[in-house]
This record gives sequence, C-alpha cells and structure tokens, in this order.
Amino acid sequence: MIFKEKPLYVYLQRPDNGEWITVGRYSLDKETHIGTFLYAPTYIDAGFNWSIDPVNLPFIPKHPYPAHRYNGLHDILRDASPDAWGKLLLQKEHDLPPATPDLRYLTLAGNADRWGALAVGSSKLPSIARMAFPGLPQLETLSNELLAIAERKPPVDAKLRKRLFGTPSMGGARPKASVRHGDEFWLAKPFLPTDTADIPLLEHAAHEWAAHAGLRFAKTCLHRLNGEQSVVRVLRFDRKGDRRLMTISGASLLSTEYPGANPDEHARWSYPRLAEELHRIGAPDEDLKELFGRMIFNAVVGNDDDHPRNHAAVYRQEEARWRLSPAFDVVPNPDETPKRLTLQVSAGNRMIDRTAMLADAVRFGFRNRDEAALHLDRLLTAIRDSFDHVSAMLTDELKRMLSKRLAENLRLLSNTAG
Repeated sequence: MIFKEKPLYVYLQRPDNGEWITVGRYSLDKETHIGTFLYAPTYIDAGFNWSIDPVNLPFIPKHPYPAHRYNGLHDILRDASPDAWGKLLLQKEHDLPPATPDLRYLTLAGNADRWGALAVGSSKLPSIARMAFPGLPQLETLSNELLAIAERKPPVDAKLRKRLFGTPSMGGARPKASVRHGDEFWLAKPFLPTDTADIPLLEHAAHEWAAHAGLRFAKTCLHRLNGEQSVVRVLRFDRKGDRRLMTISGASLLSTEYPGANPDEHARWSYPRLAEELHRIGAPDEDLKELFGRMIFNAVVGNDDDHPRNHAAVYRQEEARWRLSPAFDVVPNPDETPKRLTLQVSAGNRMIDRTAMLADAVRFGFRNRDEAALHLDRLLTAIRDSFDHVSAMLTDELKRMLSKRLAENLRLLSNTAG
C-alpha cells in the first residue's frame, strides 16, 4: 500500500505579466520518502512552458519527476524553503525539533516573502497573501528586533516580531529580514555581538571592491545605527518591484544537497561544473567568465563560504533565458586566511593556486588555457588596483588583514607564482 501526504500545489508568478498560476503538484510517499512533481494539466493546456528548474525539472508534460534528496523534496522547492535562520524562527514559533524535514518548513513558512517566484498551498488555485514590509525608516528597530530574536530576548516591537516570524523563508544562517525602499527590496543583516569582526562592513567592502574590479555583485549599503552598530543592506535580485523573479540556487543547478555530510555530494561542488550547467540552461559565455572572475575574487579575498547555495541563476523574461545572478554573501574570512575554497576550482582541487585555477579554464568558455591566463592576469590587476577604493572605509585592523591577504594571494595566483 502507498501512503501519501495530501498533495501540495506549486504556484508560479508568471515571468511575463505577474499573474499567479498553478504550475504543478507535489506529493510525498511517506513510506519511501520519495517525492513526486508533475506539471499541472491546466498549466500545459494553457500553453505555458516555463521550467521552474531547468536542470532537475525540465518542462515535459505528463512526466512525473521523483525527488531523492532532502527527504523527498525537490531541489527547487528546497530553494523556496527556509534556511538556517528561517528554520530557527519556525522552531521557536512551532516548537519544532531540529530534525524536522524540509517539507514541514516549506509548508509552515508562508508565501509572503519566499526566495524566487514560487509559492505553495493546499488549494488547486493560487491565493498569495501580500504584506507590508518594513521601510528604511524602521531599519534601526528592525535590526534591534533581529538581535533580540537571536539572543532570545523579549520583543523590542511585538508587532514587528510577529511579522518577522511570518516571513521566515530567506536563506543563510545570519539574522536577516526584507526591507522595502521605494520599488526595491533589500535584505538587512546586522552586526552580531558574537562576531569576531565587523561582518556587515566586510560584506559591504567586498561587494564594493568587486564592483570596482568590474565584477557583477549585488548592490550593498552600509548603515551605522546610533553612529555605532553596523547593518548591511543587500539589494535582492529575485525582486523587480512587486514582481518575483524565477530563481534557482547553485546547489539545485549542481543537483547536489547542501548542507550535506555525504562526501559524494561534496564531490559535486565545483565551479567548472556550475559553469557547464549555466551553459546547458542557456546562459551566455559572459556569465561563465563572470563566474570564473568570482572564483578568482573569492580566492584573493579569502571568502571560503562560497558554498553551492551562495550562487544562483535568475530568469530574465526580457531575454527569455536564465542568467547568472549578481554575486551575494561574499564575506572574506575574518579569522584566518583560507588555503582553499569550498567549491572545487578544477577537478578534485579546491586549492588557492594558479595552476589549479587554470586547469579546467576551458569549461568557463575560454578557447584555451592561454586565453584564460590572460583573463586571470587582467582580473588580478583590477582587483589589486581596486583595493584603494575600499580601504578607506575599513578599520585599521581590517585594512591590515586584507592588505596582507591581498599580497599573499596575488603572489599565489600571479604568473610569477612558484
């Protein structure tokens, strides 16, 4: 006998006109823990053909797709689920044990502020609640509330806390919440008392640094509340006004589970493989080279938190294709200078080393290794020369740390290395 949960309907905000439609149905076999997704007959009959996950769920009518990762939850639905911070909020709100399956978090999170353009519900027809987001004038109260939650303190603003517990779908481990400023949506992330360095400042500086070097990073703004507490605001690339954009994580593109303790999963965490998946779903070669540049930048600044969920692609309706998203969550390690990255830089190699970085360069769209080496050297020059643009905003301690790291890693990556 097959024991199945009640079906869960998956909704999509159409990329062309913003209407909500039912895109498919998800069900879970409770005995085998294998989930199944099927594109909805109404979606097919209407002539729609957007694939919500071009790698794992390509649009094939009447084709059931099994899910073996995440206890039977499909990768793209895991993307729409809360991550560490959101899970913590739901655990507090619903008294959930840490081992609660991802499906439970998905259904409890609510649709008001999910990542990307998907929503879920028990009804065949979508009904997506809208909510008022905190505005920029509330940034200080919002930051204090996030800190109070993290430190298990009473509410600073009970109404705001209730709103935060109602929108727990944003990823990452750090406390964060969406802020609206005009037609833009931003993620606000405050400094934590447990931080060993000013992390919001480091993130803002890294993003500014990369942008000056010619890389495509999410826009950030740094705030000093009461002239002291730092908060970084990061522009969300999965929003365009009130329109939600289809988004897919690097973990889903790589068909890998994150986080995951299985070494076989870790073997799939790879920049060259991610470049190939981007190419396979129609991203242009410039995106592959951009990814190569981000790999180099992460190596130079020592950002070893470059895991698969810290990369993504976003669907651009005006181009009718998927594109590499702006880079996000790029923060140099404040405690030590990493010798390796989390994603492989070439087959089986994670080392911050010129030879390793160039070994699989043709998989990033370069014609040959020489062309890639030229590109690498231009990047290193741009990164070196751009440091002056951000060094003035750093504390003396952070400036010394990053100056030393820059010199060390430029030596490892330059054509005179070794």
